[in-house]
Amino acid sequence: MAATYKPSLDEVRELARQGNIIPIYRELPADLETPVSVYLKLCGQGSSNGRGPSFLLESVEKGEQLGRYSFIGVHAPMTITAHGDQVTIGAAGGAVLEQRQGDPLQIVEELMAPRKPAPVGGLPRFNGGVVGYFGYDLVRFMERLPATARTDLHAPDMALMLADNLVVFDHVRHRLLVIANLRVEADLRGAYADAVARIEHIIADLRKPLTPPVSQELPAGEAWRSNFTQAEYEAMVLAAKEYIAAGDIFQVVLSQRLSRRTDADPFTIYRALRMLNPSPYMFFLDFQGVAGMGAAPLRLIGSSPEMHVRLEDGYAHLHPIAGTRWRGKSEAEDAALAEDLLADPKERAEHVMLVDLGRNDLGRVSEYGSVTVPVMMAVEKYSHVMH
Repeated sequence: MAATYKPSLDEVRELARQGNIIPIYRELPADLETPVSVYLKLCGQGSSNGRGPSFLLESVEKGEQLGRYSFIGVHAPMTITAHGDQVTIGAAGGAVLEQRQGDPLQIVEELMAPRKPAPVGGLPRFNGGVVGYFGYDLVRFMERLPATARTDLHAPDMALMLADNLVVFDHVRHRLLVIANLRVEADLRGAYADAVARIEHIIADLRKPLTPPVSQELPAGEAWRSNFTQAEYEAMVLAAKEYIAAGDIFQVVLSQRLSRRTDADPFTIYRALRMLNPSPYMFFLDFQGVAGMGAAPLRLIGSSPEMHVRLEDGYAHLHPIAGTRWRGKSEAEDAALAEDLLADPKERAEHVMLVDLGRNDLGRVSEYGSVTVPVMMAVEKYSHVMH
């Protein structure tokens, strides 16, 4: 049976009137694969992606809309990194295409502005774009704040990869969508053939047998180290309380970084995290071979229950979470803990404050009078905790 690619070349000719980026895809059954196995086949040792950038975005707790899809990205044709106002635009293989100086967010907007995705049915909301992270220090391009933090990690303030080639797991329909984004050119037939070739290249890797990674116990190793001494941290707490009492601030987040050396494989750490703390937003970002990244490869691994912000069809959505209780050992204990969380004055006050902050943030970028709070103080339960 001949492979079926959607949309067809004739349909692409029509879609080219609506945009210049068109996702082409082929559908495969997903009953013999998992997001982890697909990632290892596409990005493990000996894969065609080699030491290039890649990502895995998972929703381990399924059943809700937010948990329907998982995404694997490979063969990124472009990367964007920023150290302060120094922005590096890279190509596949780590070559530097261009270097710019300026607001990193504005430069990303300028780079993405020419891309006009055409709507294609049957695909999830995300079927191409940029994936990566924005560091906290980028706030200084939006607010006037002093730069007092020590620069000791030497990681970029921003790192993004262009996801033009990806595999999407549809956990509801048990299918894989292998996607290659086509850029509309004068030779549309040639561009379509190139997209099909990229799809088949990915499928060829998927058909290879999976070489199981070497079983690796995470070593106990050395103790965790904080970037503060206990006395330094306690002094920060006292200073914060004084600022609050003086009315200078009403909230502050005091944090510390815990670190230790390890020889454990980064993806093994991610696999352990996804089993220990399954959450709606799991991510493994691998920035190997990215221009402007520095000598040491960077991987970002995380698990979160909280959607920070989503922009869809002209509407921005925030979903603040505050307050935590462990899950109960029985239904009765679980219900009692949920009632205790809802009745806690401190937790309620913090949640009200976060909702007000969210409304204020949305109000700064939204039409006047359009900000609403459809749900207030609903308990959400996850594998280990409730918020």
